[in-house]
Amino acid sequence: MAEKFNWYAPSSELLKCPVPGCNHIGSIITKLHCRLEHDMTREEVGKMYGMPKRVLTYSENQIKARDELWMNNIS
Repeated sequence: MAEKFNWYAPSSELLKCPVPGCNHIGSIITKLHCRLEHDMTREEVGKMYGMPKRVLTYSENQIKARDELWMNNIS
């Protein structure tokens, strides 16, 4: 069964504010952020722009492995 999505990131993940042009990223998109930055309630932001999107983060080792793979593929 699908988990009900909300404005809080699960575990150690991050979310990006759904408002176009807003670069706010955090573990929660707060009501205060929506009000101060967009002059809207969080519910209004959700209705107009949808829910926050997950931001994928990589460890330094994952980035190094990806870069090595990429470099090997272009040789």
